[in-house]
Amino acid sequence: MSAPFRMPIKIFLEKDYYFEIGVRKGRVLELRKEGYFVFWEAWTDPSTGECHESATGVITYDAIVTENNYGKLKILSRPSAKPVDPKRVRRSERVLVEIARQRFRKQYVLAVQQMLDDGDLKLTRDDFDAKIVQIVARGTRRYEEYRAAQAMREKKRGGTKVQKSKKEIERTAEFHHGYKSGHTMWKWYWQWKNEGDDGLFDKYRNCGKYRRYDDATEAFIVRVLNTLWDEERVTIKSLVESVQAAIDARNEELERMPVPAPKLKKAGYDYIHRLIKEYAPLDHKIRKSGWEKAYKDYHTLGVGIQTSRALERVEIDEYTVDLFVLMEATGLFDILPASIKQILELDGKARRVTLSAAIDVHTRCLLALQIVPEGTDGSLRHTLEMIYSDKSPIADAAGAKFGWPMGGAPGTIVLDRGPEYITDDAYDILAGLGITNLGAPAGKPWLKPFIERVFRTIHQDLLLRFSGRAFSNVVERGENDSEKRASLTLEAFLGWLVRWTVDAYHTKEHAALGMSPAQAWAEATKEHTPPSLANNEMREVFGTRMRRKLNRRGLRVAGIYYQTGETMKNFVDGTKSIFEVRRWHGDVGTIDVRADNGPWEAVSACDPKWIGKTEIDRLAHFEKCAGEDEDERKARRDFINAANDESYRLKRLLGLIALPKTADELAKNTERMMRFADTAERQHAAGEYRGLLDDLDDGTEFDGAGSAPEGLSVIDDLRGDQNFSEEDSME
Repeated sequence: MSAPFRMPIKIFLEKDYYFEIGVRKGRVLELRKEGYFVFWEAWTDPSTGECHESATGVITYDAIVTENNYGKLKILSRPSAKPVDPKRVRRSERVLVEIARQRFRKQYVLAVQQMLDDGDLKLTRDDFDAKIVQIVARGTRRYEEYRAAQAMREKKRGGTKVQKSKKEIERTAEFHHGYKSGHTMWKWYWQWKNEGDDGLFDKYRNCGKYRRYDDATEAFIVRVLNTLWDEERVTIKSLVESVQAAIDARNEELERMPVPAPKLKKAGYDYIHRLIKEYAPLDHKIRKSGWEKAYKDYHTLGVGIQTSRALERVEIDEYTVDLFVLMEATGLFDILPASIKQILELDGKARRVTLSAAIDVHTRCLLALQIVPEGTDGSLRHTLEMIYSDKSPIADAAGAKFGWPMGGAPGTIVLDRGPEYITDDAYDILAGLGITNLGAPAGKPWLKPFIERVFRTIHQDLLLRFSGRAFSNVVERGENDSEKRASLTLEAFLGWLVRWTVDAYHTKEHAALGMSPAQAWAEATKEHTPPSLANNEMREVFGTRMRRKLNRRGLRVAGIYYQTGETMKNFVDGTKSIFEVRRWHGDVGTIDVRADNGPWEAVSACDPKWIGKTEIDRLAHFEKCAGEDEDERKARRDFINAANDESYRLKRLLGLIALPKTADELAKNTERMMRFADTAERQHAAGEYRGLLDDLDDGTEFDGAGSAPEGLSVIDDLRGDQNFSEEDSME
């Protein structure tokens, strides 16, 4: 019967359908426009024990669709279907062993039918007894052929043929030899003729349902177990011995009673173990290992952590890698000042380094992964900064095949309560970025399971490929001297770390995603691109503050001059000379300045070559120019051109190291000298170059003796330039 009207949704029920939703059973009386008109049977709420009487009502079509989607709808009977015998076990409820036993019997029954068709067997019980050998021989041959056919069925996974395991192929029941009799074959055959394949199922499911021990024995064993569970981590074997000893003692007491009572049966290992699992598995775990350990092993996660978009939830943590790395000063660190090299401890010794990482829960992509030198303050600041950055230049410098564009503004960040994450500076950064901070208590790694799991993946998939692996204890380490076996330099480790992240981890299919993290990121950002921060916002949150004095050339910060017209007015009138500066290493072409706690103003570098450049570019430039004159520049020109590409690649890798960017370090860098550079603002405002006498082209006569238009002298014209001074003329 179909619905009397057209519906845009699915119709799962029709008239006289008997169905069940949860604990409620009902029958459809009719289909109406607003939904199914149902007669509901009386039911009892299992959570409260409240009894509800039978009633009729309408349940909407959408409600039934929803219940079906959640697996709550169960069809008990259909009016057009054949009535099902309630005593018969449905095929879907049979276990694998039952099905295997039924198929075993079926092959012998088919062998009997074949012999009957060929005239080799008569349909009499006596002939079945007389020819049992032939029946068993043919049945065995058919069963072996059936097993061989099952073995040849293959599954394909990723293009590779995978054979079924021997246990799966030969999943059959062990029968006693009683089946090799004519009477048994006669019985099987007629069960199959009368009831079909279902008639070949035996009563295997009823095996083991009898009770070997009475209630008194079971209660006595449970009382003994309750006195033995404690946090001394008692083994099952010791519990069995204690219970058996208690039963022996109890039986002796029963024998000495005036009226001897029945003895208790002596229980074995399996029965006592089953009682522990049945009565108090959690209690046993708590008493054996303590509450914390029991909670870690037994607590449930429900549906787990759910996200709907990229960067909705980000987890951050630190991990000391289980690999010793040679801390050698290679070409990657040539441009670093001596103080930074000292912080990195580039003394050639082998040490374990600490990684600070961030992972996007929705796509499982790594958003940040960098080395945190020991003693570095504000590791959270550096990790957050990397989350917002495009890391593709780092991947290119490491020689990776794919890019690393994963980044943007996270909505929620989960981190533990480590000392580096509970500082005022960390809270100020999170508040400034508008990020919700979820602090996970220590010792509960399941509250941030994704970052914990990726650390284990780094260990198992990357670190184990190199020598110098560290071990968790002296027993595992044995005679393995990890420090002496270290083979990777810090530079090589950084390169392999980036390549593994981009080319191995992001490209491997993730079981929970059904695709690779890179594919998940592309899918998640197809319709919603994560927002990023502008440079002024990065300076506001991640910038370093300092104070600088204004001079005639502008504000000098780390060897670069910055100025605008408004800034230089303060130098001319002398009203303000000391400015507060805010500088971000990711963009040295512009800084923020203010005076007397006024508003921040963006000021560009005088030399336009610094626009859009980073601190790494600035360090590379000064490293190349330090102590170099014109003759040396010409002599080394060919070498610099040849080494430029490789040097640039190494310098880009510095983005993986959380270098401390302090005001003191920047103050030292300002002592470096640089050549005079005009401002970008002046060049833009001045327009095309004009000669000194170009203004006289309007027809005014000017003789070579130096006569000028009335009221205007050559010196007066030159003084129109604000930057002209007697000191400049002397130069």
